[in-house]
Amino acid sequence: MLGTEWSCVSCGHAVPVQDGIPCFAPELIDTMTGFDPKLFDTLVKFETTSFWFVMRARLLTTLLDQYFPSPRDFLEIGCGTGSVLRALQQRFPQMRLTGSELHPHGLAYARGRLGDQVTLLQMDARDIPATGKFDVIGAFDVIEHIPEDVAVLREIHSALRPGGGVMIAVPQHPALWSPADDAAFHQRRYERGELERKLEEVGFTILHTTSFNSLLLPLMILSRQKMLWNQRRGTKSDPLSEFKMPDWLNRALMMILGVEVQLTRAGVKWPVGGSRIVLAQRE
Repeated sequence: MLGTEWSCVSCGHAVPVQDGIPCFAPELIDTMTGFDPKLFDTLVKFETTSFWFVMRARLLTTLLDQYFPSPRDFLEIGCGTGSVLRALQQRFPQMRLTGSELHPHGLAYARGRLGDQVTLLQMDARDIPATGKFDVIGAFDVIEHIPEDVAVLREIHSALRPGGGVMIAVPQHPALWSPADDAAFHQRRYERGELERKLEEVGFTILHTTSFNSLLLPLMILSRQKMLWNQRRGTKSDPLSEFKMPDWLNRALMMILGVEVQLTRAGVKWPVGGSRIVLAQRE
């Protein structure tokens, strides 16, 4: 258990602090573990305007409100530059938010977005330094980067209070694997039902499961096929090309995903889609 000065109240071990960020896994800072930290500089430019990031955050806040309406303490694992935490901060101003990330480079952007009201930690998701602390834990497009995904789910289970909830988003359908997955350091795309089975294996009860990015799946398939075709021809594809588009096209895609979010809120469960979103409860 940690005291207020980021030290263990039992043994007195002090957690190192870098630029105001407590670092629980300093040996992994700025390594190529799970993600290239240099990508944060590019991603931060798209997260506030891209149809994908904006609509995913809207869906996540909607589902949190539906299934876990009164959480006190929320932890986001792999919060990156803080775009989802910012959406949660605006929607649930009374909720205590904590964001963790393996790379402080992303947390520097998060601090600028979130201010001092949100606690930020450098942490390895395979070793969460908390037990029975949080009401809800989220991991959004994170655990597919980690070979030991089941170990992460066990750590999440331990860090939740009894009856607490978890929200997880992952890329879906191995057949969609493309150079974009390689560039993102993905370990896997999940088969339908795989994440649910793993959550149940570590002691969770599934509350809600659905695909996301379903209405735009045909466009995603075409985009990924183009990347594979370029790869076969020896042409290097830009893994972030799916976010680089004219404003009119981004607005059109945002409208389509907005319809999907509204239908999901109304109870529609999509059988296929680029992502899978699962909500579960600790037994």
